[in-house]
Amino acid sequence: MRISLKLAIFVTASFLFASCGEKQMSNNVISQNEFYTVTGDSVIQGKFVATAVSPTEIKSNYVSPADAAFSPVIEFRLSFNSRDNELLVGQSHFAVVGTDSIIKVGVPQKRPSTNAKPLAHNTPWTLRVDLSPVLKSFADKGYYVTATGDSIFKEEFKGVWIAGSAAPMTWDFDNLYHTDPMKLHPTAKAGIYEITMLLNPPAEKADGNLSWKINAPSKDYPQYSSDQTLIDALYNMSIDNIIKDYRPDGTFRAGSSWDGVWTRDVSYSEYLSLAFLNPTRSMNSLKAKVKNGRIIQDTGTGGSWPISSDREVWATAAWEIYKVTGDKNWLHYAFNVIKASIDDDRNVVWDRYLGLMHGEQSFLDWREQSYAKWMQPKDIFESMCLGTNVVFANAYYILGEMGDELGIKNNYSELGDHIKDALNQNLWREDKGYYSEFLYGGAYPVQSPGIDNLGQALSVIWNIADDDRAEKLIENTPFTPYGIPAIFPRQQNIKPYHNDAVWPFVQAFWNLAAAKAGNENAVRRGLGAMYRAAAFFGTNKELLVASTGDYRGSAVNNDRQLWSAAGNVAMIFRLYAGMDFKTNGIEFNPFVPTCLAGKKTITGFKYRNSVLNITIQGSGNDIDVMTIDGKECEDNFFPANNSGNHNIVIKLKNGKSMSQAMNLMPVSDMPLTPSIAWNGKNGNIANYVDGAKYSMFINGEMKQDIDSPHFVLDDFSNYTRIFLVPQNKQWSGFMARPHEIIPADAMKIYQCEKVAVAGTNFIKGPKSKNFVEISTSKNTDINIPVIVDQPGSYFVDVRYANGCGPINTDNCCAIRSLFANGHLQGAIVMPQRGSGEWLNTGFSNMLIVELVRGKNNLEIKYVTPQNINMNGTTNTALIDYVRLIKKK
Repeated sequence: MRISLKLAIFVTASFLFASCGEKQMSNNVISQNEFYTVTGDSVIQGKFVATAVSPTEIKSNYVSPADAAFSPVIEFRLSFNSRDNELLVGQSHFAVVGTDSIIKVGVPQKRPSTNAKPLAHNTPWTLRVDLSPVLKSFADKGYYVTATGDSIFKEEFKGVWIAGSAAPMTWDFDNLYHTDPMKLHPTAKAGIYEITMLLNPPAEKADGNLSWKINAPSKDYPQYSSDQTLIDALYNMSIDNIIKDYRPDGTFRAGSSWDGVWTRDVSYSEYLSLAFLNPTRSMNSLKAKVKNGRIIQDTGTGGSWPISSDREVWATAAWEIYKVTGDKNWLHYAFNVIKASIDDDRNVVWDRYLGLMHGEQSFLDWREQSYAKWMQPKDIFESMCLGTNVVFANAYYILGEMGDELGIKNNYSELGDHIKDALNQNLWREDKGYYSEFLYGGAYPVQSPGIDNLGQALSVIWNIADDDRAEKLIENTPFTPYGIPAIFPRQQNIKPYHNDAVWPFVQAFWNLAAAKAGNENAVRRGLGAMYRAAAFFGTNKELLVASTGDYRGSAVNNDRQLWSAAGNVAMIFRLYAGMDFKTNGIEFNPFVPTCLAGKKTITGFKYRNSVLNITIQGSGNDIDVMTIDGKECEDNFFPANNSGNHNIVIKLKNGKSMSQAMNLMPVSDMPLTPSIAWNGKNGNIANYVDGAKYSMFINGEMKQDIDSPHFVLDDFSNYTRIFLVPQNKQWSGFMARPHEIIPADAMKIYQCEKVAVAGTNFIKGPKSKNFVEISTSKNTDINIPVIVDQPGSYFVDVRYANGCGPINTDNCCAIRSLFANGHLQGAIVMPQRGSGEWLNTGFSNMLIVELVRGKNNLEIKYVTPQNINMNGTTNTALIDYVRLIKKK
């Protein structure tokens, strides 16, 4: 790899970073920028100090700045049926606490100015809203259409809620139906609804007392000691957090507020460190995530799998457990579970044209945090993202290696190669030197302008990115003062969670990726970001706000988050000791930054039939000599067939490791997603920003720039999708909702009630006869005769309703297989659209089918096992019609 000299360019950003090893720093400093300094025993940020008094105690006087700046100007939007549907993108209501006025529904305001003081804790506030237009529309039409085009039917109206930036409010629209305190209620005055709340609630744990202390480190885990008391204490704190995350059933929990654990949480945690620290509890936790011999996708948008499809990360954890334990029974079990799951995935989520897997980004499963506002669950399913595809490629490689270990002939590694090649072909951005987070837009997808840094880190660690790409993405990806953001750039008007957030477990993976890419500077800064947060907050938090470095201000947060603690511990074993588990032993590849030089000792590390005591001396990533029980070892490898107690000593050459280049910058905003009103060929950008530029894509190809709010399209003779992407000087934003142009002779509609039994009890009255109810027992095989004049490629989708659950969670996504003339074309995916909302219809994902001239047959069939959803019982939707569109 080459040594880059671009650092001098990047430090001209609006803040200054420095780091250990640079002339102006003392040897005790790990990382420093204009906001904070991390040393071997403390963290300093202005008047706030966290000090490791000993390896078993950290004292912190950190106080969140949130209380000192709680503005009396309250920004909020209303929500019908727990969706962000009242106002257009970029629009909000504003109110000044202490003034009395009635807000009109659907009418946004501009932010007012005020000289009022910040609000005290528990300041009461009452909001009144005039809902007369909604109630009148219910009376006149039976439904109300919001500014976003969402139709709310009178019989399915659940209420109106408030979402906002001021606590106790959040911008979590999808979960508002769980929060009655955020629901408005009718008053005695006709059409007027109101809500009263206490603003600026105090933190549950008092600031200034975020310290941590234990009597002694747990003897059930390896002991660690070094010349850096802070790192020793944070290791012990993380082990303490992990122990407190034990469940009585022998599994792990996700954190202090999460009694259970999710497939991805425990799997990433186990890969980082839990698989080798506690293989038995790790094994139990993975077994709890299996149902009917398949991996459970237990979270996700629109009814879980297959909209969310990253469950194969389970394979990564399962493989680590086998490499640590050598347990052949576990290997057989894991191989069968992964094979059954990934075979179903290939039938349902694989895109046979682009060679990628569909589905939500791994871990980024809160729709509004990481996707454009217009994107519904079906749009998220249609997207093809970096992180989840890296997980799939790695799962295929693992399945291939498992098969080889078991003597089972297979081609799974080749399938991993196919996804790897498709990722690098479709998501690598040569102009930026890093990956796009996903392809999106439906039939003619384009790259998202955003960055997913978990996906990028995993692409390096799991060899999806070659050495050149690995070095480039570590150098070029924006790194903010408080760490690597989970996604970048930030979306405006979205409360931090995945958006505008640093997640310690993502930072841990990033540190490991930076070490693999040989970037010492990125490793040091990543360590500094992790250690600062853990020391100040006295626990391994779920996340911190990227723009402030604070633990408050996010939509949700949690203490002793399992994967955060596992990531902190991983720095000792996977980074400083460089432990890489193989089927036949442990390979050591230490990476010790220059400022952490000295002696590091790990004692009591249990590995198969051995107990290891490991000493690392010096710094760098180049081993001078490694000895096992005093005998020099040339291959830096400890064999698995050893037994008993062993002493391993690794001496490093004390050299600086390769690249130091980084792209250092503050948190930046995406331009707002355009909201476009269409009138035939005429488009009008409702939230146009003066001086902005918009790039127009036609069927996935960039055609022209637009610098006016008004524009006119050309005539199109074929089915066409128009994307408008906003640009500013630095970044692109999410595209506007794709605009479809469908010539009259290009589309045919097939009403399903003409070929299947019509009617449903989910809808009352004559409207019920317009739908065909499908379930695991009703209309399981629908055949639709189709006649076309021209052979070739056609798009097919389904207009449907699914009221089995909310838009953001649960597990009742309806899945069916689509056949054309007897040949499987893919899966029709019909996500949940709102609990009990059976009149709320939308389109499924769109598939491409090949038809012959004349008579054809389309078949929508419930096929097991691949169409069995995560619920297993409820797999229900109402089909209105099938749409057939000529591609060209």
